[in-house]
Order: sequence, then C-alpha cells, then structure tokens
Amino acid sequence: MGCTQSEISPQNETPRKGCTDVLWLVIYIIFWILMIIVAAISFVYGNPQRLINGFDSFGNTCGVKNNQKLINFPLAGISTIDKKYLFFMDVKELRRSLKICVKECPNRKMESLTDIRNFYQETGSNLCRYDINPNNVTATKDLHNFIGPCPTLPVYDSFPLLNRCFPKSAHDLAKRVFNDFYDLLNSWDTVEQMLSDLYSSWKEMIICVIIAFICSLLMVSILHLLATFVSWIFMIIVSIVSVAGTCLLWYTYHELRTKQRDFSEMSFLSESLKNEKAFLWYSIIATIITVILLLLVFVMRSRVSFLAALFKETAHCLGSIPSLFLQPIITFFFLVLFFAFWSLVVVCLATANYPGIPYRTNFFINGTTMPDQVDKAAVQAQSVDKSASLKTYTLDPIQFDPMWVKSMWWMCLICLVWGSEFILGCQQMTIAGAVSHWYFRGPNAHSPVLYSVGKLLKYHLGSVAKGSFLITLFKIPRLILTYLHAKLSARAEKGSECAKCGLKCGICCFYCLEKFIRYLNHNAYTIITIERCHFCKAAAKAFSTVVNNALQVATINSVGDFILFLGKCIVTAVTGIVSLLLLKRNSELHFFAAPTLVICIFSFFIAHCILSLYEMVVDSLFLCVCEDRNINGAEGKWKHSRLAELGGHKQRDEQDGAELQDLQEN
Repeated sequence: MGCTQSEISPQNETPRKGCTDVLWLVIYIIFWILMIIVAAISFVYGNPQRLINGFDSFGNTCGVKNNQKLINFPLAGISTIDKKYLFFMDVKELRRSLKICVKECPNRKMESLTDIRNFYQETGSNLCRYDINPNNVTATKDLHNFIGPCPTLPVYDSFPLLNRCFPKSAHDLAKRVFNDFYDLLNSWDTVEQMLSDLYSSWKEMIICVIIAFICSLLMVSILHLLATFVSWIFMIIVSIVSVAGTCLLWYTYHELRTKQRDFSEMSFLSESLKNEKAFLWYSIIATIITVILLLLVFVMRSRVSFLAALFKETAHCLGSIPSLFLQPIITFFFLVLFFAFWSLVVVCLATANYPGIPYRTNFFINGTTMPDQVDKAAVQAQSVDKSASLKTYTLDPIQFDPMWVKSMWWMCLICLVWGSEFILGCQQMTIAGAVSHWYFRGPNAHSPVLYSVGKLLKYHLGSVAKGSFLITLFKIPRLILTYLHAKLSARAEKGSECAKCGLKCGICCFYCLEKFIRYLNHNAYTIITIERCHFCKAAAKAFSTVVNNALQVATINSVGDFILFLGKCIVTAVTGIVSLLLLKRNSELHFFAAPTLVICIFSFFIAHCILSLYEMVVDSLFLCVCEDRNINGAEGKWKHSRLAELGGHKQRDEQDGAELQDLQEN
C-alpha cells in the first residue's frame, strides 16, 4: 500500500484530496457482505422461539401450534399450543433425559403411577410421553425410565423457570442435582427480586441519571471556568465525597444489621439478609477505594499545578466546538443498534435449521447424544394386542453439523469485535478531525464536526477499517486465551499450574499490545486528518512524535488523566449518595442494594462518556501542536498555544534563537 509522498501543509487552503487505505475499505465491505449473508440465513431458517420456549427431544417447540417435522418419528411435528413448559423425565439424568412439553409443571411430589394419573385427571397435564395415556397404562418394569415413556419416580414438585420445569426442593435428590438446582433456585430468586426492585425504582433511577448528567456538566464547567484551580478543586471534592459516601454505606449497613436482628432465623432468601450482606461488601470495597484515592491525592498534590495550561486550552477548544459533546451520545446510539443486530443474528443462528442439515434438539442442556433406542416400552405399557403388527421406531441422535456452525460462529465473533471497534474508531477520527480543523483554521473553521464527518465518510473509512482490524487482530486471541484460562481454572484437577501461568502471560501480552495499538490508532487518526496520508505512514509519524515527546506525553497521560478520573469518581460518589438516600425512603423496595449499584454504574458510564472527551481532545491538541511545529516551523500557530509551554517547544525555540544570535555576533 503506497502512501502520499508529499506532506500537505495544513494551512494550505486547497490541500490535495484523496482516499486513504482503499483496499481495506473494500475488504471491510466484503466482510460485511458475508456477514449479511450469514444474517439472512439465520433470519430465514432460525427460530428464536426454540431458545425462549424450549423444545422437546423430538424437535417440537413448546407452546407452538405448527411444528416442523424434523426427524422421522411419529411424535415429531405435532402441535404443542397447549403445552408451554418443558419437562424432564429424570432430573438425575439431565444430559440424557427425554424431554417433553407439558401443560403444567408438577405441583406436588408424585411417588406412584396413581399420583401421575390423578394429576393428569385434575389438570389435563400428561407427564408421560405424548402417545401414552396415563389412564390406560399398567405399571411395568420399563414404564418409568429416563427415556420414558413415563417419568422416573419420584416426580418432584416443580415450578416454571424460563419455560422449563425445575424442582422446588432438592434436599432428597442426589448430591449433583442438589448442587445444580439449589444454587439455581437461590440465584433466580435473587435475580427476580432484583428485576422487580429495578422496575419499582425507575423514578429514582431516572432522577439519579439526570443528576449524574448534571454533575458531569458541572465538572465540565469547572474545567472550563476554573481551569487554573481545577486540579485542587477536584482533589478536595473527591476526598470529601468519597469519605462521605463510605461513611453513609457503613451507616446503612449498621442500620440494616441493627433492625434485622430479629430475622436471623429466617430463610437464606430473606431480603433483609441479602441487603445486609450486599451493603457489607459495598462498604468494604468503598473503604478500599477511598483509601487508595486519598493516597493518590496525597502523592499527586505537588505535581498538578502545571496542568492549568492543559485544561485551559482544552476548555477553549470544547467551548468553540460544543457539538463535540454529542459524539459520545451518537456513538452510544450506533453501538446499541449494532449490538441489537448482532444479538438477534446470534439467537437466530443458534436455532437455525438449514435444509438438509440437522440441528441439536437438546440446546438448553447442551447434552450428549442418546444411544439408539428401539421404542417398545409404549407397546408393553398400554396392554395392546400382542398379535397385531407393531411398528418399531428408532430415536436417532440429533446434532448440528459442526463445520457449518463453527464457520458462522467465527464470523459472528469477528463481526462483534471488528464492528464495535470500527464504530469507536469513527468516533475517534471525527473528534481528531474536528480538533485539528479548529486548531489550524481558527476563527475560519465553520462547523468542524460536520466537516470532520464529511471527510471521514468521503476519504478515511478505509483507514478506520484498518486501524480497527489491528485491534481485532490482538483482541480475539486475548478473548480466546481468557476463555481457555476460565475453562482450565474451572477444572483445576485436569490442568497444570504451568499451563495456567502461560495462559495468563499470553493474556497479559495481548492486552498490552491491544492497549498500545488502541493508543497509537488515535494518534494516527489525528495525523491522517492533518496530512491525509495512509494509515501506515500516519502511525509511523504518530509513534515518532510520541517518542520524541515521551516526557510530555507521559505527563499528560498520567497526571492529566488522573485528574479527569477524579472527576468521574466525584460524579459517581455524589450520584450514589443521592440514590441511596432516595431508595431508602421507597417502601416498595426490598433489595435496594441492586438499584444502588446499577445507578452507580450508569453514573460512572455517563461521566466517562463526557469527561473522556477531554482525554481525546487533549491528545489530539498536543499532537496538532507537535505536527504544526514540525511542518510549519517558526511560522506555525503552535507558538500561540498554551500546550507549547507544556510541550517545552517555546523553551527549545528560544534556546535555538539564542544560539543563532550568538553565532551571528561571533
């Protein structure tokens, strides 16, 4: 790939125009054509309802009137419109158990065929296989089996969870079933209560989100109006609010523990005990964070006075381009659309049935195949005429075609990473283009954001595609190694410590490379918007500039980002304090620790989206100053920038001028 040979002066009113990295734009378009084909296949042949409702061992989706006949078996392709719940014949053999759709889950424990028959007469819910009538069967040795035709005894009292029948009590089950279902029951009860409380506290959540947004704008105002003292203001405020928030959390924990002493004998699902335990952890974590923040503030207190010029210049830039504050919102909107599309494709693909290719009916359990089983139990159970001509059926195992599925999943994984990084790269290119246009054009810059978006769409999409692909190239191996490490840790008895240590080292290396490429990409995008060269040359120039100004770059990225991080902590702490005070007054809430945590996460995200804009603008401005000096020399605008003082360019220029004067005098 060739790059433009001549460097274009940013002050030239008619710079040479040309697309950058066209080849990579073509590759990205081809990739999306393939992804659209995958999406079309998944939409046409997928059935997300299989995943939601569940489906039996014959391929019938529960709660559906018209089921496709997927296997050559009489019970395949039948209507299950009145059977909404998936029932396992044997909860002790979940991976091999036959599954059928039933009208109602068992509402009591059944220990005999008579109990199953009475339940069928009362509710109309047949717990035996579809072709078996409980009223016409007699007890035989093979009647109750994990492959049917009737469930193994005892049948446990169950409740519907995600349209599956799960036992309510697992005390008398085997130990492995106890571990599976007891934890699941507890976790689902907690999740259900959390969702209920989140719904009940939507008013408080909206109020706190608005407060977080206002606090973030207040931080921006402080950065803009009080740039000289912003470092000290942030350090003082974060010290106060972090201590206040930690004290409030400990007080809340003490209050819960004092009020709920009388409920110590209640079940482990008690909301009071869950609140108490949650706030204990909140308090401990908040205490640790507060101590760390106070230590950092104490260490950094004497190193932040010189950042006034940095924040003044950044505030001046953002004040001149207020539309930049819309970029995080627009990026978030496109990311939500992209993730929604990707999630829909994955769900449809997981349940797709391409013509001629079988699929796995045991998707929810992800179990092993069943051995071929000749179906004679139904004949023995119903006492039919033994002399009649009876047809036997073989229940074949049903599996996905591995190659067909694996290729699609890899496409989806690459699309998830590359697509999201491409959207973030477009945001970075837009911000870098708007900042560089404002810096070099000054008062003559009209609508820098629109100008930057236009140049991005017209010339630089290929460069963004290439930069985002480089991040994908390091991120996907890191995700794979992380997955392998998690699997190895889950089965510690089958893995060695050396292997896990090697995986951790690999994950760390790929993480560092990904962070380096991500930082280099942002600087390369700034060079591209200034000189309109290809990504390779822009990345090389950006790296050279960063190395030549390593001390100044380290100062900006450490001390400057630390001050902005304090601003995010202030917004999160203030919003968290207000949310806790509001939620404690809501009598409808039981487990109000969950809404408190969600509000804090959202408030930090809002503060991050707004204040991180400062980080990108600072990096772009500093790079513009360096490039202006390299390209335009003494005639550039860098002399009038406050960042020139931070970069040390003015001092170097004055030294060069003094040396030149001495030479002329001599």
